[in-house]
Amino acid sequence: MDLPLITFTKFFKELHDADILTFRAFDKESQLKLLKLLLPSKSALHLENAYRKGAEIVFKPESVSIGHKTNRVYFNVKSGTLFTDLTDELFDTLLELQNQQLYFKGRVIDKIALSEKRAMYEIEIDSYYTATYDFDTAKQLLQEYKPIDLLMYAIGYKPTSTAIACKIAQLLPLFTFEDKAIHTVIFTPPRFGKSRTASILCGLTKAYATVFPSPAKLIYDGRTGKYGLTYWYNTLYIDEFDKIKGRRLERFQESYEVLLTGMSDGLWQRDISAKAEDFRNLVGFCFMGNIKDAKIDDFTLASYSRNNREKLHEYLEAYNVSPEPFIERITYIDIITKNVQAYKLLNYNEQNRVMYLEPSVSRAVIKILQDEVIEKPIAKRAESELDHHFNRLKAVLDTLCVEIDDATIEQLVNGETTFYDVFGSEQTHADMHETENDNNDTVDAEEIPMYEWDLRDLVEGDANDSQ
Repeated sequence: MDLPLITFTKFFKELHDADILTFRAFDKESQLKLLKLLLPSKSALHLENAYRKGAEIVFKPESVSIGHKTNRVYFNVKSGTLFTDLTDELFDTLLELQNQQLYFKGRVIDKIALSEKRAMYEIEIDSYYTATYDFDTAKQLLQEYKPIDLLMYAIGYKPTSTAIACKIAQLLPLFTFEDKAIHTVIFTPPRFGKSRTASILCGLTKAYATVFPSPAKLIYDGRTGKYGLTYWYNTLYIDEFDKIKGRRLERFQESYEVLLTGMSDGLWQRDISAKAEDFRNLVGFCFMGNIKDAKIDDFTLASYSRNNREKLHEYLEAYNVSPEPFIERITYIDIITKNVQAYKLLNYNEQNRVMYLEPSVSRAVIKILQDEVIEKPIAKRAESELDHHFNRLKAVLDTLCVEIDDATIEQLVNGETTFYDVFGSEQTHADMHETENDNNDTVDAEEIPMYEWDLRDLVEGDANDSQ
């Protein structure tokens, strides 16, 4: 079966590749419409402009809270707070779809000034949209291709050994095993494609990318009664982990103890004064940072132990926290000092445009693999936390058909080696079948069939898929 690959031209720099893929906005006109719809949820100025013009907007809430006295629902987006009346129909929608990617489309109709500099905007919702899954195609492809190869195509990379070695650490937190989340730490050179990959995965899974957030944004805001990112998302990509200074360092220190509990057990505890209950949600963390010349700011990786766990320990000591409990919760630490340029690993077509696996297929592939990992047997009786990490890593690698022996998996978990060291220069299944895979027909995105896509009509101005 040929891979349903798509490619597109990005006409507006303000749009991310993930936005274009998620909404299937593949032509210039669709991208312009999408940009106008998305900007109000990302920029306070554009949100104010949408209010003044009564314009339509599209938004994906970062979090949702309910005002019981006013019977309103409050949607928190990057640009501010939106609200609308909480009808039974809307409540049922939120309840039914709380574990899915959910987008709303509506018109900004009013504004309430909270202070001289803060306001809330009332929105009249006319439709909502959820991401679709093409399980039939995904199942067929999984019979013919290695799962890891399909995941690489999903994020726009050719599944060579080097690309897999560089990207697998960002894929691991998508999975859970033994009712535990999987956490990774990544330090690589700039232009490694970490942020881009995280953005793509946020469009394919229930993931969110951010710099280290405040405790209120991470867990619960007692002032507004809104739940944080760990309530709404299953994977968090924490960017610029090498730049935890000043206010970001304070956030990290303030959140540290509750972060440890959440990373370990999925239990997220709010401030003792909060009136809401604690909640449980397994959230995989991927902490990402940059290295320049084998240095993270003033910290020189090359001058310390070759063991990556010990290197991370030395680095975290500067944060004035106890490093041991944090490091104990990390399954894999990726420290790559070789200057690998991500653009050289992308899956280009003959016109030098990046090709992606059709998003609805990618989502279905990921969901199928997530379910398969959970059902994997426990490889060894755990006598230490590192044994638990071994079991988690082995379960994922076996599911993805990444062939690594048990002794090497132990070295990966212990921090004695990296995936790049293990097979960064070796051939994989994809390398050996490069010619065969290149024979797949690849067409421009607009020629790909719809796969019952839900957001295409949104861009084209039709609401047939609204509920």
